[in-house]
Amino acid sequence: MGGEAVTLVLPVYEVDGWAGNTIDADGVEWWVTKEDGWSGGPGVRLELSDRPQRDGSFDAPSFRSARVITLEGTAIAPDGAARERAKDRMAALLADGSRLTPLVVAERTVRRSAQVRLSSAIKIVDTTPVSFDWSVQVTAPDPLRYGADPHSESCVLPRPAPGVTFPVRFPLVFGRGEGGALALANSGTATVHPVWTITGPCAQPVIRNDSTGERMAFSLSLAEGDVLTVDSAARTVFLGEASRRATLLPRSAWFGLPPGSTAIGFEAADNTAAGRLTVRWYDAWI
Repeated sequence: MGGEAVTLVLPVYEVDGWAGNTIDADGVEWWVTKEDGWSGGPGVRLELSDRPQRDGSFDAPSFRSARVITLEGTAIAPDGAARERAKDRMAALLADGSRLTPLVVAERTVRRSAQVRLSSAIKIVDTTPVSFDWSVQVTAPDPLRYGADPHSESCVLPRPAPGVTFPVRFPLVFGRGEGGALALANSGTATVHPVWTITGPCAQPVIRNDSTGERMAFSLSLAEGDVLTVDSAARTVFLGEASRRATLLPRSAWFGLPPGSTAIGFEAADNTAAGRLTVRWYDAWI
């Protein structure tokens, strides 16, 4: 809508250039009076099968449905002309239905986001010569809410400890190995699946989840400058633009980062190589 919006109250909802609970550059106050679907959890999809000629059903796992978010409110403009311009802007919100757009919600303690698209007609009803009520419904195919700011950590392959320095002096100091380990924290309430990047040179790289014993191992060698990208949410493995998922060894697991801290290890066939592991993730909430 142009210019910097002034916050009226928290939370602030921002999507496609519009922001609720703010005053926009045209002096229009956008008040959100009702929210449904953002603060609570998404719907649950339970696919039970009835037991034939018996009470009850066969058990089955449940899954989260898409997150449907409805915002309702009132817009108050400084004059009638500003009201009409505001109505036009609201009616054009999320007009491109071919792509997902981030909805960012600034709350008191955290900024979170979801990728959404318009899922119902925008409603606009005049109330006074300078105000109107409005309603917007959007749907996020991924029901999780993610931290608005990404995290990134990296480490090199493990380096051996330097050992004892001569001449020997007591007490003996053996030193400690370096590299090969990361401690990753997910401050949310849901498991998040990160993107891993392995930069060569290294051969037969392995990403370990030392908290659970799971691992992802790859049967390939990376030359200097090669970049292997592993998206554990999409379950893809790419070397540049070429798929290398076939190099993922049997018994590998597409593990995620649960709430709290996860210990990660990185190794290869030759740990003296200069390979590097980088991981990028967002905190995630149900």
